[in-house]
Amino acid sequence: MHAARLLFAGFVCSLVVNAQTATMRPDVRPPEDPRMRAEAVALLERANRVSTPARWPPNQMTLRFRVPDPTPGDPVEGEYVSSIGGPGLRRQEWRYGAFQPTQIRNGQRLGITHNTAARPPILELLPQITPIFLVRFDHEDIIRSITNGPDASRCIQFDSVFGDRQQSCEICVDAAQGWLLSARLGDQVTRNSKFFAFEGAFLPGHVERWVGDHELMAVDSEIVLKSDYPPDFFSVPQSASYLCQNFRRAYAENTPQPPLQGSSPDVHDVRLVGMIGTNGHVSGLRAIDQVRPDLSDRAIQLVSTWTYAPASCNGQPAAWQTVFTVHFKGS
Repeated sequence: MHAARLLFAGFVCSLVVNAQTATMRPDVRPPEDPRMRAEAVALLERANRVSTPARWPPNQMTLRFRVPDPTPGDPVEGEYVSSIGGPGLRRQEWRYGAFQPTQIRNGQRLGITHNTAARPPILELLPQITPIFLVRFDHEDIIRSITNGPDASRCIQFDSVFGDRQQSCEICVDAAQGWLLSARLGDQVTRNSKFFAFEGAFLPGHVERWVGDHELMAVDSEIVLKSDYPPDFFSVPQSASYLCQNFRRAYAENTPQPPLQGSSPDVHDVRLVGMIGTNGHVSGLRAIDQVRPDLSDRAIQLVSTWTYAPASCNGQPAAWQTVFTVHFKGS
C-alpha cells in the first residue's frame, strides 16, 4: 500500500517497463481474482481523482486540531494556518501551546520567527492526513473481497504482504460520490468526513487518525480562496536565510534494529522525530505518539546510538530533522 500525499504542486513522469514473468506465491491462498483487483483499483483511482484539485490558486487553509491524549505539558487543542499568495509565497503559522512560530517563504528566501519551545512530535501527523490522506494499491497488496459497507459505501478488504510481515487492511469509499471515507492499514485508521468542494474536487472538512482504539488526532479543515493579503504579509527581513539549492540527505552508517524477542507474531513500529547533527549523531528524540510508551523509551535508547553520514547543504554539513522508525518483532 502506497500513501500518496496531496501536494500543492505535482510532476508528470513517463515509465517504460519491459514485460516480466513471475510465479504466484505458494503461501498466498486463494490466489487473487484479477477482475476483483481491477474493480478495487478503479474504486480507489476514482477516490483519488475526485479529491485531487485541478489547481491550487492563492488560498488560506486553517486546521483546528485536537489531541485527545497529548504529551504531558502539551495542550489538547491547537491551530495551524497556511497562507498561499502565489508561486513562491507562503506563510505558515503554528499555535499549539508554547510552540507558536511563524515561517514565511518569499521566493528563495525563508524567514522564521523562532521561540524556545521545541516542535511537538504529534504535529508530524498534520501534513500526513491533511488536506487529505490518499493511498494507492501496489504489488504488495492482495485484494480479498469487496463488500457493501455502512452509509452506502463500498469496502475493499485486502492484505498487504511485505518482507516478513502481513497486514489486514480495508478501504471504504462512498459508492455514489467516490470519496475516500476510511483507510485501515493494519491497526492505523484514517477517517474522512464532512467533504466540501474546492477547485473541482472534494476535500474532507473533518479528519481523524486512530491506532487501534486510541485516537491520536482529529482535525477540522477549512480552505478558502484568498488573494487580498496585506502588502507586508509575505515580507521577510533582510537577514532571512536562503533556501538550500543543493541538499543531500543523511545516509545511515550504523542503525541496528532490535533483535527478535518472544514468540508473538506481532510487529510494532515506533516512530520518533529527532535531529541528525553535523557530526552524524542523533539527538532530541521524542515519540510521535504514546500508544506504547514502554516501546517508545526503548526506541529512544536504541536510536540514540545510531550514526549517519550527515546531511549537506550546498556542500557543507547540515543538521537535519527527520523521522526514525524502529521495528519491534515478537514484543
